[in-house]
Amino acid sequence: MNTRFFEEYQTQLLDWQKKFFSTWMESLPKGTAEIKLTDTFETSLKLQEEMVKSYLEAQEKSATMMIDAQKQFWDNYFEALRQQPVPAN
Repeated sequence: MNTRFFEEYQTQLLDWQKKFFSTWMESLPKGTAEIKLTDTFETSLKLQEEMVKSYLEAQEKSATMMIDAQKQFWDNYFEALRQQPVPAN
């Protein structure tokens, strides 16, 4: 198993997350006095909420896939060791 691939993937995922939240925060109004619950604001807020939910779901699936791959790797490793002949004393 190539753990370097997973490390690079996690780094890229973290970078994307930072960019996403940075862009998201820049798009929000700067002060609470500017925030008015208009239809446009509410629609924008719902869209941002759905984006975050989708991102978190994708991250959860990705983490599950990586954990499953790790489990499979270790299962295969130990099974391969069991298949090796036992050295005689």
